Amino acid sequence: MKFEKILGLTVMKFTGVLSYAVAIMAASESAYSRNLLPGEVETVSSGATPEAWFIPATATLNINGAGALNILVGGGTLNGDTAATSQIDASSGARINLARSTVTSTGFDTALALTDSSATVIGSTLTSQGRAMSLARDLQIPVGSTATVTGSTLLGGISGAAVTSLSTLNLADTRVEGTDPDGIGLELVGGHANVSAGSQIIGGLNGVMFGEDTVLNPGDRTGQSQLKLDGSTVQGRTGAAINVNFATPAGQPVLIEVNNGSNLIGGNGNLLEVIEGAAARFQVDNSKLFGNIEVAEGGQASVLLRNAASLDGNLVNVDLVTLDTRSALTGNIEGSGAGVVTLDNNAILQGAVTGVSNMSISRGAEWNMVGSNALTSLDMQGGSVRFGTNQAFTRLDIANLSGNGQFFMGTDVATGNTDFLNVTESASGKHELVVAATASEAVNGAPVKVGNIASGGAEFSLKNGQVDVGALAYKLVKKDQGLFLQPDAATPSTGSKTAMAIAGTVPTVIYSERTTLNTRLGDRRMAGTQPRTRSSAVLDSDTQGSTSGLWIRTYGNQYNVKNAYGDGYKQNQTGVSVGVDTPLPVGDGQWLIGAFGGYSTTRLNLARGSSGTIDSVYLGTYLTWYDEDSGYYVDTVAKVNRFNNDVKVTLSDDTRTKGNFDNVGVSGSVEVGKHIVLNKGYFIEPSAQLGAAAVEGKTYRLDNGLHVDSDETRSLLGKVGMTVGREWVLDNGSKLQPRLHAAVSHEFVNNNRVSVNRTKFNNDLSSTSLELTGGLNWIPAKNKWQVYAEVGTSRGTKVDQALGGSVGLNVNF
Repeated sequence: MKFEKILGLTVMKFTGVLSYAVAIMAASESAYSRNLLPGEVETVSSGATPEAWFIPATATLNINGAGALNILVGGGTLNGDTAATSQIDASSGARINLARSTVTSTGFDTALALTDSSATVIGSTLTSQGRAMSLARDLQIPVGSTATVTGSTLLGGISGAAVTSLSTLNLADTRVEGTDPDGIGLELVGGHANVSAGSQIIGGLNGVMFGEDTVLNPGDRTGQSQLKLDGSTVQGRTGAAINVNFATPAGQPVLIEVNNGSNLIGGNGNLLEVIEGAAARFQVDNSKLFGNIEVAEGGQASVLLRNAASLDGNLVNVDLVTLDTRSALTGNIEGSGAGVVTLDNNAILQGAVTGVSNMSISRGAEWNMVGSNALTSLDMQGGSVRFGTNQAFTRLDIANLSGNGQFFMGTDVATGNTDFLNVTESASGKHELVVAATASEAVNGAPVKVGNIASGGAEFSLKNGQVDVGALAYKLVKKDQGLFLQPDAATPSTGSKTAMAIAGTVPTVIYSERTTLNTRLGDRRMAGTQPRTRSSAVLDSDTQGSTSGLWIRTYGNQYNVKNAYGDGYKQNQTGVSVGVDTPLPVGDGQWLIGAFGGYSTTRLNLARGSSGTIDSVYLGTYLTWYDEDSGYYVDTVAKVNRFNNDVKVTLSDDTRTKGNFDNVGVSGSVEVGKHIVLNKGYFIEPSAQLGAAAVEGKTYRLDNGLHVDSDETRSLLGKVGMTVGREWVLDNGSKLQPRLHAAVSHEFVNNNRVSVNRTKFNNDLSSTSLELTGGLNWIPAKNKWQVYAEVGTSRGTKVDQALGGSVGLNVNF
């Protein structure tokens, strides 16, 4: 569009040497019915007949609730409050103040034309078939104009407003519209515009158009146009939101800032258009935009997105693109061949690049590739590149790779199809491949080539050292120039390790639940609640005899599993047991029968954030025999468990999968020992125990499709130990009984099977452990109840108990 008709008074491009100021001076003062004198102040109130006015320097005209015809302000001041006037022409430092007023131009004259003048417009409406407002300068002695427009409406057929060099238009909560089909909302011809507070700029064609400010004499100054949007909207109904339509001087691109929730709407889908020979610098801050940026061949543009800004659209022939501070671009970048793209501070680009020479990805930024791409140079400084999906494998060709970063890739080991990284010249630095984990199995287990590195000293590795592929882990192997994923038959996948861990932990859960019961049986022998024995000689005679008991105990255990089933993890268990028992006076010894039940929760903290939970509900019975003369005893226990198992697996690529299943288990144990009373209340108790457990096998799937078939888990545990203790009677008649227990245990079963995707693993539970436990019982004088506490630890070839403890209360009745 030609800017031949500007400012509504005369053309800007003269064929002669006359300036706009000369045109203003040529207007005869006699054309106005009222000419104020310099320094004169005149007020027109409601009811007065509308007249045309000339206001010279130092003169002031006040229009309050009245009307006026054309007004020429030659350096004076015009104050309009609820005024209604025809067009206003202001020059030579004039000052215009309009509030709640209307200015309506006849024909194509500008409604409010400012030349080297200033205006404040509040709550007013300016209307013209030409331009509603113009801000210009006198070409002979240029100063420029300024205007601040708030809460107003500017409607012009050609444009809502036009701003030339050295002039500034400030808009707040204002609508500026070019109403003709080819109208422009705002023309910036070397001037500046600051648009804020929900303002709207709308054009029938373009919202904002940057044009050339033609000067009369070579060497005259023109300005570098600038548009700043803050929480406002620019819309082109049929064209672009913003159009740069002239060949900008070298080094003077137009400046465009889109800030704080501003919006650009292009009726043709373009936010910004730049013609041949033009240049623009486009910056978006904390705003979300939808549309394309198109630069004609021979034009130039730089784009900067920052502070969570986003743009959904393509960038065509944009040579410099910078995404910073959590910003995002969703669309393709089509450069002219020498383009530079920079991603920094957690920014994201999702799209393809063509004609881009160099790309830099730093500090958590990410490029999500669309399709295959090629670059001359890629510098990674803590950033990442994410290839396409497994349904559409892609390729990235780079001449030179440097820095350190991550490449997220997908591979179909069944078919050999894969994303591919190809460095054709040289690679340096350290880079990590994050290859998508899969539950599928390879058909033939052949290595898959995922990259080719022509030369250079770059180091490549896999995230977490492996790729989970079904049941097994794949490792990265470099052969000549190729990077290959190769199966490692000796390394189960993370899913397989988790399945083995959840299966192998169950016997530990069963035996830990039973430990408090074994101690309870020892309490019954040593606390004077059975017929008088050598160990209870210090007890009062009135406390002896057969009694029934009710007991409750809570417990907690922490285990560290070494490089055994599950490849090492931490296990924490908490629970509570409740039971009741009663003596059976049968035969020569004392028989005790009881029943118990309880609940425990065991949590597994596995590698890299994987976890498992086993919720156990159990019921059991026990029978113990103790001969007071010999000190021999036999404890037998039988128990059934219901387990609810939940697994959450963090795979090698940090994705998550999960599954759950229920199963049941049965267990039992027999312990034989001898209680030996020594002098001064001391006693020892050697013992031997054999425990067995069997847990139902189960078939289940994780939600990524990994198939697990766990055979029956079996356990056979042998233990020999010695307890040393002493019983004291305190002055108040209560009793304390401290004790230490040491034992060596061995798990004999070493061939439990777990199958993952039909690949079988041996879940070897066999191990040897040394256990050490300390306990204390306190019995009040009347011997009706007792308090119990115990702590312990163990060290084993596969499992260590870092700490275990329990507390309980027994009541006799």
